[in-house]
Amino acid sequence: MARCPDCGGEVKYKAPFMVCLDCGLSMKRWDFDEQSKKIKAEFKKEMGESEEESDRKERQKKRDYHDWIMKKED
Repeated sequence: MARCPDCGGEVKYKAPFMVCLDCGLSMKRWDFDEQSKKIKAEFKKEMGESEEESDRKERQKKRDYHDWIMKKED
């Protein structure tokens, strides 16, 4: 579920905008994605997580998902 970068409320897609159901903030999907990436990067920086560690966690998350999907198909 997407969260509002301004208030943290639930965000829904209402073409062509992402709209916060709490504060009413609306922005295009591309702008919303860019804002989310920036907020995540700032959070990781504040938590002291290195770029390599972040990449490793992302790769592991993808591997775990792949393994789960492959196991589910059996």
